Parts: sequence; C-alpha cells; structure tokens
Amino acid sequence: MAEIKSNPLNVCTSDDGKASFWAIADPVTAANAARAVYGSHAATAAAHCALTAHFDGRNGDYRFWCTVFHELAGGQGQLPGSAAAS
Repeated sequence: MAEIKSNPLNVCTSDDGKASFWAIADPVTAANAARAVYGSHAATAAAHCALTAHFDGRNGDYRFWCTVFHELAGGQGQLPGSAAAS
C-alpha cells in the first residue's frame, strides 16, 4: 500500500491547521463554477456550503463560501467579519 505523505507546505490548511479551500481557491472561480453547475440556484448552493462550514466550525471555509455567495449576489451587502458588518 502506498505511504501517505504529509504536506510540508501546508498549502491546504487554515490558521487552525485544518484543511481549507480558503488558502488555495479563488472565490470568483468558485462562483463561476457554481453558476455552471447549479445555474440559478448557485447562490443557494454557496449559502448551504457557508452554513455547513460555519456549523462545522470551519471559519476559513465559512469566510470563503460567504465570499463566493457575495460574488454570486452581485457584491451586494456586507460580508461577515467586515468592519461595516460588525
């Protein structure tokens, strides 16, 4: 069986050491992919991903999916954690 090697660069991890899309993915690219896959339901899919990440305690992923949702919503409103949202 092949040996599983660690990721010495920690490219896919967040500040807490957990795997995260936030470190490697582009929210605009993710929004375009969501549009291609989910069509008019893309924002709902991104919101679902954001909520799942939030309730799983994956803060980096939550911020990523909120940014994707924000992109899909045309940049309207405030993102969680922004100065205006506080």
